[in-house]
Amino acid sequence: MDDIKEVKLSQAQELPAYASDSQSEAAESADEQLATLGYKPELRRVHSFWTLMAFQTTILCSWSCNIVVYDYIFTLGGVMSLVWSTILVGIGQTLLMASLAEYAGIWPQAGGQQFLTQMVAPEKMRRFLSYVVGWAVLIGEISTSSSCAVNSAQILAAFIEVTHPDVVWKPWMTFLVYLAFLIGPVVTNLAPGFPTVSLSIWSADFVFTEFMNTSGWNSKGWVFILSMYVPIYGLYGTDSVMHLVEEMKHPARDAPRVMVWSMVFSSLVAWISAIIMGFTTGNWAAELETTQPYFTWFINVTKSVYGGGIFCAITMMGLNYLIIVHTNTAGSRLAWRMAKDGGFPFAKFHSHNSKRFGTPLRPMFAVLFINAVAGTLVMGSDLAFWALISGGGITLQIAYAVPIICVVCRGREILPPRPYFDLGRWGYLINWVSLGWSVITLLFYSFPQYVPVVGNIENMNWASAIVGGCVVFCALFWVVTGRHTYMKSYNSVVEENIVVVEGTAAKI
Repeated sequence: MDDIKEVKLSQAQELPAYASDSQSEAAESADEQLATLGYKPELRRVHSFWTLMAFQTTILCSWSCNIVVYDYIFTLGGVMSLVWSTILVGIGQTLLMASLAEYAGIWPQAGGQQFLTQMVAPEKMRRFLSYVVGWAVLIGEISTSSSCAVNSAQILAAFIEVTHPDVVWKPWMTFLVYLAFLIGPVVTNLAPGFPTVSLSIWSADFVFTEFMNTSGWNSKGWVFILSMYVPIYGLYGTDSVMHLVEEMKHPARDAPRVMVWSMVFSSLVAWISAIIMGFTTGNWAAELETTQPYFTWFINVTKSVYGGGIFCAITMMGLNYLIIVHTNTAGSRLAWRMAKDGGFPFAKFHSHNSKRFGTPLRPMFAVLFINAVAGTLVMGSDLAFWALISGGGITLQIAYAVPIICVVCRGREILPPRPYFDLGRWGYLINWVSLGWSVITLLFYSFPQYVPVVGNIENMNWASAIVGGCVVFCALFWVVTGRHTYMKSYNSVVEENIVVVEGTAAKI
């Protein structure tokens, strides 16, 4: 243990020059906590509560996500459904994240749900469940960044279509823009804000009480449930902070707070943006007939093709770029930890951490490569591409639910003391409500938003098929290599309680 202590002190001394003594002590304490979980600290602890709040709220960017799915709003319940369903989605997702935040405060490790599942799952199912959860999260992260990249290409295509109607936009152009948004330089500063719009056009009745439905479904209640697809698009992904806990100064204290407060803040912003959209949308029926309805909305609101178009392009493409940067950061940390556990292809190669850059570059490039391969589909079929990424929401929701199911089934008595974030006597209630919300989420993610499906392949919801494909992939990869390598030759508190530091082994 003395050897471990000496390494921790040397790492603390490598903190940036601006780090105070208290910050150094915090980093040392966090490193010691990671060591007790069976892992050697390798990343710099530079993040605080506020930097991770900025990171997380940028990933969510809930108000801009409402805009991206502009066409869904007026066909699945109208603005009224968006306003009220945002409240329900915000509550459901916040409770879900509160359940996970409790575990993240106990076991802050970059694997996130993948590692949490190792800690709470039954022993016989631990390795397989953790393996599946890890890949489920990774698929969700990749689908998020892929959708943002292709959305940016679509924005640019819409802008060119409006300003230069003689130019024919080709699929390969979409792919080039898509690649640019995956491999471009990291953008670290952007101050997102609401667009300046014209005065109210619609009444309060239109915003708060008028139900709209052109989906083909007859049940208003079911359409309202389906309308939750819009707000949840911007209110899932709060788990990303769990993959950066090894770079936080106070992970056990601050990670749970970031997970909960970022969700509260983003839910409020999403709700306000829904109301603003309702009062400022104009001729929405005509806008839905265009290639990119929300792009046309920006132009109509500002009454300027170039003013509205350029503002929309810069704002939305800039935000998409930041989201991609952050999701790839979170995804690379997860892939890195999975490689450490032997659950990622070419595990030894991808378990490397670049000392020069202080980040796991190899897993980051691996994630970008997977994104690029997925993007090749846009050159053949937009439908095929969206089919690929449509399962991301489901895989993330499954990954959220699995650790909670394990705790509920085994009993909350398996959890050790929670000094910083403890759900206390409300724990079981919040856990059960979270799981109920997950079931509802899986329903509206799986069903087609529009009917009939027969004869209208564009109405097909491919999420279930994609998730099925992911399950098959995980099962095959598990049989071929995963069961032989995953959690077999690494240091974990789950197995031996041994940490290897600079060639020495020490019992924790």
